[in-house]
Amino acid sequence: MKKITAYIQQNYWLLIILLLASILRLFHVDYQSIWIDEIHTMIESDPSMTFREMNHIILLREGIGHMYFLIVKGLNAIFGYSTLTARLFSAFTGIASIYAIYLLGKELFNKRTGLIAALLLTVNLYHITYSQEARSYILLVLFCTLAFYKLAVFLKRPSVKNAIWYGVFAALMFHAHIVSALTLFGQVLLILFILYTQPKEERKAFFKKCVVAGTTLFLLLLPGYSLILKVSKYKSGWLTLPGPDGFSKIVKAITGDTELLWFLFLLLTIFYFVNLFKQKDNSLLAHSLLSNNIIFSALIFFCWIFFAIPLSIIKSYMDEPMILSRYFIHMLPALALLFAIAIEQMRNRISQVLIVAMIVILSLTDIFIVKDYYYKLSKSQYRELTTEIMNNNPQGDKVVSSWGWLMSYFFKPTGEPVLEMKLRDYVNAMKEGTEQEVSFWYLDGNSRPYDLTQEEEAFLNENFTVSENIELYDAWARHYIVKSAPKISVIMPGKEKDNFKHKNFYMFENGELTSESFKLEKGQYNLIIKANSLPKDPIKGEHAHLQVKIGNEKIGDYYLNGDESNNEMKLAFEINNNAETEARFIFDNDTFAEGKDRNLVIYSVQIEKKE
Repeated sequence: MKKITAYIQQNYWLLIILLLASILRLFHVDYQSIWIDEIHTMIESDPSMTFREMNHIILLREGIGHMYFLIVKGLNAIFGYSTLTARLFSAFTGIASIYAIYLLGKELFNKRTGLIAALLLTVNLYHITYSQEARSYILLVLFCTLAFYKLAVFLKRPSVKNAIWYGVFAALMFHAHIVSALTLFGQVLLILFILYTQPKEERKAFFKKCVVAGTTLFLLLLPGYSLILKVSKYKSGWLTLPGPDGFSKIVKAITGDTELLWFLFLLLTIFYFVNLFKQKDNSLLAHSLLSNNIIFSALIFFCWIFFAIPLSIIKSYMDEPMILSRYFIHMLPALALLFAIAIEQMRNRISQVLIVAMIVILSLTDIFIVKDYYYKLSKSQYRELTTEIMNNNPQGDKVVSSWGWLMSYFFKPTGEPVLEMKLRDYVNAMKEGTEQEVSFWYLDGNSRPYDLTQEEEAFLNENFTVSENIELYDAWARHYIVKSAPKISVIMPGKEKDNFKHKNFYMFENGELTSESFKLEKGQYNLIIKANSLPKDPIKGEHAHLQVKIGNEKIGDYYLNGDESNNEMKLAFEINNNAETEARFIFDNDTFAEGKDRNLVIYSVQIEKKE
């Protein structure tokens, strides 16, 4: 009890900061709907999915390593498969990163610097936002901060133990997100620089410990080899070049995107560099560099912030653009620490308190009043939209979306996947006959508005009525009710869903052909079949004979003809109860005579419900 009391007395400011960080990250953690990227997380961390399936999907659809999804998958299995579980993991990870930046600030400068850095990160809106998102970005922040903490410890106090710990956290940083590769490269260069500046008599011993760190890192990176290969060939198709003000926009975004804060942070950055330039120590020996807090922190910031920026620009212009603010979130702790060191360097304690108070007050004002972060919608409302569709779709109409694979996550309770097609493509498919004209829901969002040509709009107006039009934040849906009784195209076994569009179905001998199963409601129907007897002329005065059954009930039989312009037959039948059934076609008079073989060809089969 005395130890706990003593710890509280010695660290009450740290505990207050962590309490504030917890409140800001746990409050309304699941208020917003999950958006596109978070839906990926929920699908890929499904505890019912096998590890083989999980690995396949990650390599196919992700740019993030397996580690994050394995952790969330395990938590979902233990605490329940839900977005709340995934987001709580991010929230607690964000809180842990506040403590991590405190440790790093304390190691690089002093305890007060660590506390200031922790407080600045606590009230940073960008950090809060990604602490409430079911993605790995905040995990990257945590492990990147710990990797630099362990790097600083290793460089100051080289030992096998510290070398191993650095290798472990550097690997965890990389596995959290591959965008940290440039930062990792910068860390390696810093280690090589410190190795070069070691006195000759100590260089060999330090080199051996570097080998331990490198070996640990290499072995732990091996599981990510397949992802590294995949990402190295990745082409996004949607990221753009940064432009002349690309990085200023990114820095503004991750530091709060508020003009007054940006002004204060700019002053602190200038003040930090003024103090750096005043340093008179010209020695390039490792001991001198590591003992000077300002110079050592500058070396850390160089490989953490400034080194990665030009390489990112070069890669974006020469290969694939990679400029997106969240891809630089792991630089946020470095900026917070740079500002904290600048504040700590102020000789006037009142100035220190005023600057910190201004940053905290402006940040909280921005969070609660200006941006109304906890109550203002900012993510596509797919959760609410899909719930609305399921509540208003008792008849089970088809659901279509350009995000079909992702939206199927929400429709798992129905057991029916969402068809992945853009509305324009789906309309054209119905016009061409490759998709049935049946009632359907279409949903979209994530900056994808309703957008059809006049011709496509006219087709929908002619054949459908809109019974529901739901508009939510960055998400919308429409329910199209078919005006006439829909025709169901019967799919034959082994055929794609082209419904005879690209090839016909031939029967060369007596036998039975059974279609894929389909659902029919109670009612009266016509089966419409287009087929011909082959050859065109009858053999022994007789064409091919075809029996047609629905399930086990025969609905008709007839002799086909050889006239391609007159090959349609309607056969009436009745379904007494809603049922899943199939169509069966029996060819029963195959023969070979007069040097000719009697066969038949089926062009299409459709079922229409009578009015």
